[in-house]
Amino acid sequence: MFFLNKKIKVAVHDRSFHSDDVFAVAILSLYLDKPLKIFRTRDLNILTKMDYLLDVGREYKPNENKFDHHQEGWNEKRKNGIPYATSGLVWKEYGEKICGTLEVANEIDNKIIQTIDAEDNGIEIYKSIFSDIRPYCIFDYVSAFNPTWNENINDNESFDKAVILATNILKREIVIAKDYVLSKNKIDEIYNKTEDKRILFLDSDYDWKEIIKKYPEPLFVIKNDNNWSVKAVSVEGYKYKNRLDFPESWAGKEGEELVKVTGISDAVFCHNNRFLCIAKSKEGAIELAKKALANSKL
Repeated sequence: MFFLNKKIKVAVHDRSFHSDDVFAVAILSLYLDKPLKIFRTRDLNILTKMDYLLDVGREYKPNENKFDHHQEGWNEKRKNGIPYATSGLVWKEYGEKICGTLEVANEIDNKIIQTIDAEDNGIEIYKSIFSDIRPYCIFDYVSAFNPTWNENINDNESFDKAVILATNILKREIVIAKDYVLSKNKIDEIYNKTEDKRILFLDSDYDWKEIIKKYPEPLFVIKNDNNWSVKAVSVEGYKYKNRLDFPESWAGKEGEELVKVTGISDAVFCHNNRFLCIAKSKEGAIELAKKALANSKL
């Protein structure tokens, strides 16, 4: 079982569980870092004896450890219009304390918590390109722990397993968010020191792809990946559309064939989709980027 020596009494609603109540418990467990005793109930007699009420009780009073969003007239929203569900309310209260900084807490809110809150409040935040296919999201993953109608499984044990999942995801994503914030600071420094901002040199494997999109000038990023890679910067809002592709004549070529078409003696490879070129040396990588720029007349 997940919670041993259960002491702090926490109530969540019974029956089917969702990513909202599961993550709310996970967030609280990270904040308190103490054993919890979970009561999955709507019984008012039990609720009055709890230390925390999460997603049950129809009250939002953080000073009294009550976090629900099902009450009549609920209208607590973020600036972007996404309403708060319980996980968001608990994260708003404790996220910064868990993460150490508001910037990291906001990264987690943007990446995970808001998607949970939107889904729990019936807000659509994406559109499927294919009518019969949609992304498999975090709330699908959590819901998969609910027993089906044909299973004889204790749903409280299933809830505990889902909380373990959510807790581990949060722990991992907090590490990722902290390093992402460090990446932003490093890349800001590199950008500010670079004269020709169309080509940026990175001295480590930073999380650069989304960060660099906020700058209008960069077209290529060069970094040392055993060999030297030159990667195209993608267009804001797109994953596979680049600000500038490598020349069409380079696509899919490697070795001597690429050397011949580029005139660069240590050119190694150009991806068929023209977002990546590789050279054996830093100088070769620079020449690949410069020739791509000259070919485009940018």
